[in-house]
Amino acid sequence: MSTKTLSTYSNYRWLVAVTLFFGLLGLNVLWFGPSPLLTVIMEDLNINMMQGGLMMSIVCLVVALTDIPAGKLLVKIGEYKIYLLALMFVGLGATAVYWASSYAFLLVSRLVVGVGFGLAMPVAGAVIMKWFPEKERSYLNTINSILPYLATTITFSCTVTLYQIFNQSWRLTLAMAGVYALVIMVFWGLVAGRNDQSPKATFGEKQAATGNSSILFKEVLANREVRLISLADAGDMWSFQFLSSYLPTYYTTEAGLSLAEAANLTAIFPIAGILAGILCGTLMSLLGKRKPFTWPLHLMIFGGTFLAIYGEGVLRIIGISMAGFGNAGWAPALFTMPMEFENMTPEKVGLVYATMLCLGYTAAFISPWLGGWLSQWFSLRAIIFAFSFSSLVAAIATFLMKETGPSAKEKARKGEVCCD
Repeated sequence: MSTKTLSTYSNYRWLVAVTLFFGLLGLNVLWFGPSPLLTVIMEDLNINMMQGGLMMSIVCLVVALTDIPAGKLLVKIGEYKIYLLALMFVGLGATAVYWASSYAFLLVSRLVVGVGFGLAMPVAGAVIMKWFPEKERSYLNTINSILPYLATTITFSCTVTLYQIFNQSWRLTLAMAGVYALVIMVFWGLVAGRNDQSPKATFGEKQAATGNSSILFKEVLANREVRLISLADAGDMWSFQFLSSYLPTYYTTEAGLSLAEAANLTAIFPIAGILAGILCGTLMSLLGKRKPFTWPLHLMIFGGTFLAIYGEGVLRIIGISMAGFGNAGWAPALFTMPMEFENMTPEKVGLVYATMLCLGYTAAFISPWLGGWLSQWFSLRAIIFAFSFSSLVAAIATFLMKETGPSAKEKARKGEVCCD
């Protein structure tokens, strides 16, 4: 257990966190960025729906392939340098879209963005654990968990407006997000580069940081809790990515709704997610427990998905709200629990993040493609429902996990037996 006190941590840590989160927000915006302008891009480059879908989902594949190497690289060069590298890849890849004259060029730029995204994934866990005391980490992870939902809201509310401001140039619109990433890279270099402001590492942490990354990776994989939370993230991302990708299409092609009606209904999903992340993250921090905010929310996703596709009227709205709430509500626990596993260091937490996000983004890449292929023989409603069973897999995995929060540690200190 760490012996650091609150006085060990400089107030400078908040500036580090703000810079980190603004960078991660920009990364998520870039992931979703082309979506509102996808039709325009397809017409301009003369590409079909399958090619347009690949342009969107290729980021998930590259992130999945990059995560594990990124986790090992973090052990070797540290979170400061790897985040600089990540923002550089993202910034250059996105800015290059301004010169995209062909689909191949655009696809390569998305590949570069994906590499940067993958390099950034393990960073948040290591930074939060290194710079912040234990009692503050769950609140920081709450903010981290709602960033994708904030990014979705920003993307769909601002992209078209910027497109109009920039004389209907989708290239310039998307390139501006790359410029934003490069600006954050400069700020990160100035802010996090002051290594003397970070908490002093303990002897054990120094040993881990200089140790062999492959050995540390094997230690991480040997941890039962790591395997369970990785399985849960994969199950969650499988259903989340397919539902968020195809729910509007289902409403317009099979439920008979207009584009406007489908868009308004789908907008409930990220709004419910933002509220859920804040509420569940705050309650989780105050109660000192994590498990109540895991498997019950996966069951909520399953039930919400059922209502979203089989219900009508108010039931449909309730279902979308439940699915969005459950998907985001468990994210603070997802990002906090690895920091509370036994014998964790910032470097090991980075590897845990890399492992679980690798499986998660692999599922996020496969799910829309497999579901799209199956739609040749089955209805979208049937596929959405079938794919929602992965939420039950996530529920089982998190139900089997041990409680890691302060309440469980307090019971352990008092010699009580904690049964989950």
